[in-house]
Amino acid sequence: MLRRRVAQALERGALGGPVARTLGSLWARAADSARPVRLPPGVRVVGVGGATLGGSGKTPLVLALARELARTRRVAVVASAYSARVRAPRVVRPSDDVGLVGDEALWLARALPNVPVVVGKDRTEALALAARDVELVIVDGLLQARPERLACSLLVLDERQPWGSGRCPPAGDLRAAPGELLARADAVVMPRGSLLGARTDQGELLSVAALRGRRLGLALAIARPERVLRDLRAQGVEPELVATQADHGRFPAPHASDVEAWLTTPKCATKLGSRHGGAPVWVLERPLIVPPALLGLVLGSGEASQERASLASPGVSCETLSPSPGR
Repeated sequence: MLRRRVAQALERGALGGPVARTLGSLWARAADSARPVRLPPGVRVVGVGGATLGGSGKTPLVLALARELARTRRVAVVASAYSARVRAPRVVRPSDDVGLVGDEALWLARALPNVPVVVGKDRTEALALAARDVELVIVDGLLQARPERLACSLLVLDERQPWGSGRCPPAGDLRAAPGELLARADAVVMPRGSLLGARTDQGELLSVAALRGRRLGLALAIARPERVLRDLRAQGVEPELVATQADHGRFPAPHASDVEAWLTTPKCATKLGSRHGGAPVWVLERPLIVPPALLGLVLGSGEASQERASLASPGVSCETLSPSPGR
């Protein structure tokens, strides 16, 4: 509960007192979005980083990119190790315990059966393991590396609140000043997938229309959960019960309820299993369509030097950024 309240305060920029603002300004000045990582030789490494501490949509983009690239390339993913207990790098198995490998790593491993997903506390070691026998590695949560730059860096922004609360911790949820983040990136991406419906515990995809009028609960442990609720309501789906936890948080054992099913995200489903409180769990589906221009940029065949060239599709909005001095 405390973690959730702190997260909400950061997301809203509610800690706006003079001390918090001063500390946030110091954070922004000191923040360096380039992490010390040794890149493996002979492999193209692509970083996908979010502008905020959570809720930018970077992991869904990693999933969409890996799935599409795996059609023609040998690809691996280094997942975020946040909330994971694992120390040494390992290839994630779909049957792994979520507490060991983390919710995002387990989600990716289950969604990408033909792509190695590696998780580990040390990114250099995780990269070395992921780079074996592949051409390209996508790193979830790494915007830029140093001293050697990534082959491609994607900065992911939320379409509704690109810079979150607009302040750095402890006054807000912005990872660094916008100028610092933009200077590190080769392209800015705003994922905007459309909700298709929900996948039932029996594997059936129910359309949004089929969800309307049902007695449904909504269980979320993500940043900015109100966005999911808002999107459902906008399409006529009104959950009767809403249970939220902090991003990456665990769900307590629920009391029995009379809902027909619980709706949740793919990430949260790794912690809920197939049933919650005696009711089945249905997973919301919001796929992204990756435009060819973005794939070309990731593969190194796109014109990344074009001044703010638009790369748009129904699923992803992207702009390339011309290199700025000192990058």
